[in-house]
Amino acid sequence: MTKKSTDLVECAACGGKIARRQTIVAVPVGARGAIDVSRRLQRCEACGEIYYAAGEADAVRREANDEVRRREGLLFPEEIKELRTALGLSQVEFERLLRVGPKTVVRWERGTVFQNRATDTLLRTIRDVPAARAYLLGDLSPVA
Repeated sequence: MTKKSTDLVECAACGGKIARRQTIVAVPVGARGAIDVSRRLQRCEACGEIYYAAGEADAVRREANDEVRRREGLLFPEEIKELRTALGLSQVEFERLLRVGPKTVVRWERGTVFQNRATDTLLRTIRDVPAARAYLLGDLSPVA
């Protein structure tokens, strides 16, 4: 195992030895409970304290969120962005089309917020049913 310059040696909580080991982390995902993510992380062998290097916490959170999307059959952030760009819409225009709040599409595309099942169904309908897409796009009026 190669030691990284960001790896710690001693636990700040108890002074125990820290090692990079495969660790299961229970990541809370709102009202859905927690999703277990298995990853090599720095962990104290004495007290179990986990230490994240730069970017590791975000990667663990993304992995948990992706698992929720897989389990619930929701579109992934890149699929939402692909749909929006295929329609030739900005994020603001897409929000108007879907009648969702400001910054909602930004959050979906970043993966920080989940779309609900009804919205996911609407997104799939826009993607898969040309007549529905044409109907909704025809209703996209300019901002007053």
